[in-house]
Amino acid sequence: MRPLDDAEKQRLVEEFRACLEQWEEDVDQGEPVDLRTLLGEMAALKNEVRLESRQFKNALDELKSFGEALREHNERLARDLERARAEAAEGQRQAERRLLLGMLDLRDRLQAGADATAARRPSALARLVPGETRFARALSEGLTLTLQRLDELLATHRVRPIDALGQPLDPQRMRAVGVEAAPQAPDGVVLREARRGFHHGGELLRVAEVIVNKKAT
Repeated sequence: MRPLDDAEKQRLVEEFRACLEQWEEDVDQGEPVDLRTLLGEMAALKNEVRLESRQFKNALDELKSFGEALREHNERLARDLERARAEAAEGQRQAERRLLLGMLDLRDRLQAGADATAARRPSALARLVPGETRFARALSEGLTLTLQRLDELLATHRVRPIDALGQPLDPQRMRAVGVEAAPQAPDGVVLREARRGFHHGGELLRVAEVIVNKKAT
């Protein structure tokens, strides 16, 4: 702050003196107050202050109770929202799982058809009819392309086949549905897949049904 000059100091002193004179005139013109009246007014003021303090305390208690109820309501709402999100996520996951299993079932049927077509050997009579041979070849190529496209679609959904052939039997990912004897292979390894298994992301989608080597004793 800048220092006051003499003129400002003098003006402030004059204003203060005028205020004091005005206050003395007001006191002189007022009625005299006796001690009993003064004490009564003080007691009434004290009661009024006590009453207002009690009302203020009640208002604070009500506000605190309302805040506690609001906090509990918000916590309950947050729990309900989190549970609804978890249920929605689980429902979506189960729906996706059912869809992928249906696609794998379709793949099994296509694979069976492709294998049967590839294993089919035309008869001597069929070889004399070029049209039938071309139809069988076109059917086999069509099934192979459809299988390839389906595998690409499954890959986009993070579905990967389980690598089972030549691996030891893993009960977590494989189920033995038969045994065969292959002396050249180690005991307990997978020789063939009866039905291919798949992973979905980091979870097991379908176990592999396999034929396991069991050496004769």
